[in-house]
Amino acid sequence: MKLTEEQQRWLDGEAGPSIQWAMSFNEALGHFFDAPHMVAVSSAHFAPDLRMMGEIGVKLLQRLVSENARTKVPSYLDPCTVDFSRAAELIASYGLTEEFVEQDRNLFRLCRELGFLPTNTCINYQTVTPPRFGEHLAWGDTGTAVSANSIFGARTNFEGGPSALASALIGMTPAYGLHLDENRIANQLIRITCDPSEIAEWGAIAAWAGQIATGYETVPVFYGDFAPPTLNMLKHLGVALASYGGHAMFHVVGATPEAPTLQAACAGHIPGDEHVCTRADIEKVFSRTQLDQTSVDIVVFAAPQLSIDEVSDVLNGLKGRRLPDNTKLILAIDPQVKAPAEHASISDELYRRGAELSSGTCFYQEAPLMREQTGWRTVVTNSAKLVNTLSSAGYVSAFRRLEDCLNAATTGRLSS
Repeated sequence: MKLTEEQQRWLDGEAGPSIQWAMSFNEALGHFFDAPHMVAVSSAHFAPDLRMMGEIGVKLLQRLVSENARTKVPSYLDPCTVDFSRAAELIASYGLTEEFVEQDRNLFRLCRELGFLPTNTCINYQTVTPPRFGEHLAWGDTGTAVSANSIFGARTNFEGGPSALASALIGMTPAYGLHLDENRIANQLIRITCDPSEIAEWGAIAAWAGQIATGYETVPVFYGDFAPPTLNMLKHLGVALASYGGHAMFHVVGATPEAPTLQAACAGHIPGDEHVCTRADIEKVFSRTQLDQTSVDIVVFAAPQLSIDEVSDVLNGLKGRRLPDNTKLILAIDPQVKAPAEHASISDELYRRGAELSSGTCFYQEAPLMREQTGWRTVVTNSAKLVNTLSSAGYVSAFRRLEDCLNAATTGRLSS
């Protein structure tokens, strides 16, 4: 990989040990992927997770802080495991230990000292700053990355924790993968023969399509005679494709910027094999997730976090109904949505109906920690990604449309 004179000086340690570590890590990453050079990034997105990074990761952050390292570009934080505004409640009622809460708080503090912004979001493209077409990024959350690539036409790979951290410190990342034109071309053709009308249906399409050909190199293009999907629909399509298929990019003809036409999405070479997604295929995705009992412990709207209009849709869908005592309704939001929800009294209305807003988290991080203390087993959600994620955490989950989820929340039972 060709380095500039400045990059070589950084690699040699002339800018200090922190920059040398960051440059060395990304140089090795670029060498592994045969990157020809580095590209400057406009921002970074870092997903610190205590259980994944362990003691070694925390020690790395501590060392960087002790060396007075600072982020070079705007750098965002992914959701925490703990909603610190509800820490006492989480300890008393949901099984989180004081030690774990303090460890997560310390992790957050270390990131702030390095210069990361306290966004605690997996939808920074929606609630903080939307990326510009063609700009290079170093984003670490799979949902943020697939959305940046697909919905906005920006360029990023699925950055691991160390590479996102390194890129934040030096403001650049190796030019491989989806930073390169040739890897962004659609190579899987999917025709949709129905008209998906809500975010859960687009999540179902992703769950169906994501398993046709799993892998980072698969870039599907969706087309057909349907109404253009909204931003919320596209983000659920993206996060579920990343979850079920490991895909980091997709196109929707007429709805995403690199697919004004099918020809453009495929760079003039339309794949010969076509996969067809029907209404029946979507319904099969919903029907294949069933509870082993009719009673519902929790209904969760998360993965990704909700935008303000999604929160409003949940409130409107409740139609004045309250939750029974034995069922929880949890909405995961980021701090950027929390403020307008409180200002518009949406939060107060949801609280009055028995719902909970979890700010700065996305539920699936704390879900395994909560299960033993609460005894929760059954979950209903409109997030295809969340169903896939919770499958390893001991929950029995049902994936349903918004209205079905709200009916389950207000009756405590899943009718079908």
